[in-house]
Amino acid sequence: MKTEVVVTGYGISSPLGNSIAEFENRMFAGESGITDIRGILVPKNFPVPFGAVIDDSEIPSSEAFGLGSGIHSPGGRYLLFTLQQFLEKFPESIEIDGIVFATPAGIYFDLVYDSLKHYNPECFLWDEMRAEWIAEIVAARLQARGNGSIAPEHIISINSACAAGSNAIGMAYQMISTGRMQRCLVCAVDSGAWESQLMNFHLLHTLTTEDVPASKASRPFSKSRAGFVKGEAAAVLLLESRPAAEARHAEVLSFVSGYAFTSDAYRLTDGREDNLCVVKAMEDAIADAGIATHQIGYINAHGTSTLLNDRLETQAIKKVFGDAAYRIPVSSLKSQIGHSTVAAGTVEAIASILMLQRQKIAPTINLDDPDPDCDLDYVTEGSRDVSLEYILSNSFGFGGQNACLVFKKA
Repeated sequence: MKTEVVVTGYGISSPLGNSIAEFENRMFAGESGITDIRGILVPKNFPVPFGAVIDDSEIPSSEAFGLGSGIHSPGGRYLLFTLQQFLEKFPESIEIDGIVFATPAGIYFDLVYDSLKHYNPECFLWDEMRAEWIAEIVAARLQARGNGSIAPEHIISINSACAAGSNAIGMAYQMISTGRMQRCLVCAVDSGAWESQLMNFHLLHTLTTEDVPASKASRPFSKSRAGFVKGEAAAVLLLESRPAAEARHAEVLSFVSGYAFTSDAYRLTDGREDNLCVVKAMEDAIADAGIATHQIGYINAHGTSTLLNDRLETQAIKKVFGDAAYRIPVSSLKSQIGHSTVAAGTVEAIASILMLQRQKIAPTINLDDPDPDCDLDYVTEGSRDVSLEYILSNSFGFGGQNACLVFKKA
């Protein structure tokens, strides 16, 4: 019999704010965190005009976190700042058994260029080529604080593109539900709104370059949608076994009740037209939760605002839920904060937990011209008060990597 798994803590840095309270307020208000980055983060004539970036004016410098100097490495700063938020509310001496880290892919050209420009013998850049580098720093911070010495084999990094954040939560859930851990910290960060990363996605024709106001750039499920907006985010969640959480009288924010992962093995970017593996991931996550499809009260869509994804996800939801699909609210947080790729699943998990806690659904903004092929209830009128018991959260990554989670109200 599986051990019940609960979420007992979280922290976030996002385009909608660098605290849970600010993120929650702005999310339910339907605000946009997307800005025009030309002449600020990229040259004025750069082909990609938009980004959903973190306001780092209140985040300490790299040196303050002991990361080194003279290098542009925002990801480490963002994640350690977010961890700091979490630790302020987490007791010292409570042991954490493992870390699962959703990580970007290796090293960026921008970092190499910056490090050479400011080169010094103590440059830490070359350590960052190892995916576990930041996770090991997190483990060291926890140990120094008295939260246990985490074995190297329990410091795990995952990169499964846009499904990485949800897969990180899913792996932690599996480790705890099978008794191999009592507590596991899930971390994710993506700070890739840089020229080289934006150009990579631009050359794949996935980013919107339309001449529209920045707040209107991300339009999931709209007939006029033209691609996603690259986002940034960092998120931390603590998962525990229910007995471990109860033993320390922790507040339970949500249950993680189900998880499934499938792989299309189809194309580098596009998913399968028949939705076979996406449908399987949703069905298996619901089955893993031990519930029926009619018990899902809301679907947090992957909803990227690309032509193919939105249509295929809508079709897959109809295949899983049948006629009931039209009665289930669906919304896309990416309409507000863009797509933070490897961190998206963790950010949307926090959003889903907040929706369960507040019994309120965040809206899909900018859906003014619905695509006839996308004809579900996308919560376009603003936040909606509802009665929620279970939420299904979808993450579908490049290469056909599909991860789905089911969260239950505490």
